[in-house]
Amino acid sequence: MANSRHGTANAVLSLPYNLIRNLTSPDEKANGVQTWFANVSARDILNIGTQDNLRSYIAEHSSSKRNFVHKQIANTIEELPDRFINRNSGVTITCTACNVDDNKRVAFLENASIINGAQTQGELLRYFSGLEGDDGAEFMVRAEIVMEPSKEQIVEIAIARNTATAVKSVSQAGARGYLADLKQSIEQHLPGETLQMSETDTVGMNVQNVLQWTRLLMPQKLLGSTSAGRNFSYKQGGKCLADFSAWAQEKKGDRGQLYDFTVQMGPVAVKEFRNWERHEGWNGHRLHEYGKNSDRPTGGRPVKRDKTTNKVVWVAPGILFPIMSALSAFVRKKNNQWVLEKPSLFKEDELIRRAVQQYRALNREVTLMGRSEAAYDALSIYTETIASVLAEA
Repeated sequence: MANSRHGTANAVLSLPYNLIRNLTSPDEKANGVQTWFANVSARDILNIGTQDNLRSYIAEHSSSKRNFVHKQIANTIEELPDRFINRNSGVTITCTACNVDDNKRVAFLENASIINGAQTQGELLRYFSGLEGDDGAEFMVRAEIVMEPSKEQIVEIAIARNTATAVKSVSQAGARGYLADLKQSIEQHLPGETLQMSETDTVGMNVQNVLQWTRLLMPQKLLGSTSAGRNFSYKQGGKCLADFSAWAQEKKGDRGQLYDFTVQMGPVAVKEFRNWERHEGWNGHRLHEYGKNSDRPTGGRPVKRDKTTNKVVWVAPGILFPIMSALSAFVRKKNNQWVLEKPSLFKEDELIRRAVQQYRALNREVTLMGRSEAAYDALSIYTETIASVLAEA
């Protein structure tokens, strides 16, 4: 991945923006410093140098160095691009001079460099480089622009902005032992697999993803009063980890049942998600193509295809999450063990067909489908009807 410490001395960078505001404080003004905050296109972030940053993109030369943080950034880009500006801390750009042309909506920056956000820039470059043509989502990134005439002070700003690193929730959960049973279950039922136990782990599955997928398979009656809607996992992925940590703290009563379910069904959820992600049934629905009015899908790409076989090898979570939720109708307890048993009446291709219908009915917006309670309900009608018929037989 090419994303070296680029940037040319004294070069002027033209940075288009959607909106910009000057929030310079009196203290900054006294020091000859100015600060702006701007909403800019994610694609334009790729053009900014990184010569004054303390570190470049960690996974620049080896994808194996991509850690939990990188994958979380990528998840947001792929799954919720319209929420990226809220979920990501953005980038900090320093420059020695800045001229704002509000008529053209362009800021002209001298010696521009990203000093905080190189990992974000690297993941953006990785995303846009992997697109087929221009089929990716267009979304915004928030940029803080600090105009500091002194190069020595820019170095000090870069050091200060990169010193403190917060201890994240996954690391806390791992350190407290909350993830131990789930990790053991994953390793036992999925040979060769493991679970990331902290943000810095580069090997293993993303904890939040596993918890989101497993939460989708939970029967509504098990969730009871804790149910927050079928689309909860998609809208509040981080809360899935917070909830699981709370269940792990008190493994008794209702919380104990929810904890046991997650530990037992975690490996099942992983296998199911992977099955639907590469299911043959997606081929032929032409989800990747533009619409009748030459409009492209919005809110992120719906599928990825193998360039050699042209077959679908990845489907957007916004489309898959309602499918996973619908499968909860087939989850039950058997011999004191939670299991997912799909009856012979159930046809996977039919559920895919219905998912495609919902996707198109929602103007082919991936993120809208992931959030739409109506989409979840529509797909669940199919599976719940089958489950109800079999229960009465």
